[in-house]
Amino acid sequence: MSESTGINFISRKFRISSQNSLVDWIGSFGTEDIGVDMGTSNTVLFVKHKGLVFPEASVIARNDLTKEYFAFGTKAEEMEGKTPSAVRIIRPLKQSVIVDYGGAAYLLNCIVNHSYLKGLLFHPRLIMCVPAGINGVQRRALLEAAVAIGARKTVLIDQPLAAMMGMGLGKHPKEGTMVVDLGGGSTKIAVLSKHGIIVSHFSTASGSEMDQAVLNTVREKYHILIGHKSAESLKIALGAMWDLKNGPQIAETSGMSIVSGLPVKIAVTGEDIAHAINPILYRIFKDIRDVLQRTPPALLQSIKENGIILIGGGAELRGIDELISRVIGVPAHVAERPSYVNAVGAGSALEYINEFRDSLQDLH
Repeated sequence: MSESTGINFISRKFRISSQNSLVDWIGSFGTEDIGVDMGTSNTVLFVKHKGLVFPEASVIARNDLTKEYFAFGTKAEEMEGKTPSAVRIIRPLKQSVIVDYGGAAYLLNCIVNHSYLKGLLFHPRLIMCVPAGINGVQRRALLEAAVAIGARKTVLIDQPLAAMMGMGLGKHPKEGTMVVDLGGGSTKIAVLSKHGIIVSHFSTASGSEMDQAVLNTVREKYHILIGHKSAESLKIALGAMWDLKNGPQIAETSGMSIVSGLPVKIAVTGEDIAHAINPILYRIFKDIRDVLQRTPPALLQSIKENGIILIGGGAELRGIDELISRVIGVPAHVAERPSYVNAVGAGSALEYINEFRDSLQDLH
């Protein structure tokens, strides 16, 4: 395809077929095409023609006595710490990889069939984001989850390529672009050119790891137990501001006193949060440096001019762009609606779904 189509730099990755399936063309009438970004913390869908970006927590609830799943998304997430012992709150993805196949299939099926998306006359066609360099086992797990919801066709797209399209850079790719996806279960770093992914790196340093570190710090320093959502709120509210301003930054949270067993409210400082998350942040910064060192010199100048683009939920940390700019020495900026970029990119690629090879063929 020509560059004017805006998809030349991903066409080889998708292995575009020269023959459009008549069955595919007929089946496209009355069905919905959906872009899917299934992450450790959240799953985001983009529905073609409806312009809908639908986010939901990647959480499910399971009754261990009946072996049945019975709740998903935010509803399940809000049950955490409030259920009897027979009920487990599960995240079916860990470090961006499916670890509970049945749970992942249940989650995806529930989200697709949510009231916002009801009325599908045929099985949906999906374009699903995957980390760059995904192995065969992980790839198969995603495809089997798609089969379980009745997907008629599924195409897998590397997340960095989806991000480029989601930010509108696919039509006019620059010489060199660095994208850092700060996700809930992992951090993905990639350098792209108009010819595709040049260098990439997958790290287990993640938003969830930071949340756990904040939770541990509050417990150890204040002897207070807080939930993961409270820890996440503290992380986002205080972020990297201690490193940038080195002054008093405070946010309040509620929890249960380990000493009295009673509910209490405390003020947590920016220094507390920095102590908790900085070791994880600086692992990410080291990974960014390492990727830059492996980047061909011909692309480095373009990256310095265009800056490092931050996406994912972790990009919402206060001051993270400024801190990366200071530490790395390359300007960094947060993409618009960073948590939705990959799903919007997968949604943009839906325009070409008739031409893409069906990844479900790999299951046979």
